[in-house]
Amino acid sequence: MKNYWTWVAGALSKRSPRSVDHSGASAQAERPRHPAFILLSLTLLILLGCQNTEEEGLENTEPSNTSAQLSTESAFAEQLQAITDGTSGSIVVTKELVTSEQFQQLQPHAERIEKIEIIRAELDQSDFDLLATFSNLNWLRLDLPIDDTALSSIAQCQSLRILNLPQGQFTDQPLEAISKLKRLELFRFHSPNVTDAGMKQIANLPKLKYLHLLEVPITDAGLIPFHDRHDLQSFYLDGSKVTDDGLRALLKANPELHLHRDQLHLPEDPLGKDHESIEP
Repeated sequence: MKNYWTWVAGALSKRSPRSVDHSGASAQAERPRHPAFILLSLTLLILLGCQNTEEEGLENTEPSNTSAQLSTESAFAEQLQAITDGTSGSIVVTKELVTSEQFQQLQPHAERIEKIEIIRAELDQSDFDLLATFSNLNWLRLDLPIDDTALSSIAQCQSLRILNLPQGQFTDQPLEAISKLKRLELFRFHSPNVTDAGMKQIANLPKLKYLHLLEVPITDAGLIPFHDRHDLQSFYLDGSKVTDDGLRALLKANPELHLHRDQLHLPEDPLGKDHESIEP
């Protein structure tokens, strides 16, 4: 069976393919379910489930990408007007290119904005500096090549709870400032320039529950700071230099951790017994 994956609060989880009813809703409603069919359905729900229920408290941080949802997305100007009118506190732009001039238009409403999700933009450092004035911003996703200077500016957003930077290019240096974000619960990022030293800073985030690394070249040494982070609920690594031994050591120290490497569990991970695991 083909596997399908969905992002749930910063972690990819497998779901079963959606069945399509070709018989007609009314006909299906009148046809009784055979006990064997019901048993099979329950079995599939158990075997194919990999959604981390602990993560349901955090909202989906992935942008909408279905054609229906994209077609109904309001233009930046309309979303800005809704913020001005006090009927919204979010800017979610997944298809429109946001310019620096447009981004600067958010400044007068900085205290009202709680969520920013921008997939395409042409921003400069003055725009990132502006983020420090967004005192109530708790959700930030920027699909931009965030460097050290930009991340240092983002670290001034003290209310951040969700930070998603899937095209980051920063190094370890600004992660010390990020580690001081007292409310950050979910941190998802890509960067080929972050090392094991940076993991020590990330492990200092006091409220961190969900961590997802995308092509971050850490080794087993980068896992050690999380051995005693028993409040960390989910750790996903997509592309890294960690070994099975390093992952086993982490699970031994933190057995309740929901751990994936390249979307799979270790074979001996009890949380992975109902779905695919990393082959030894």
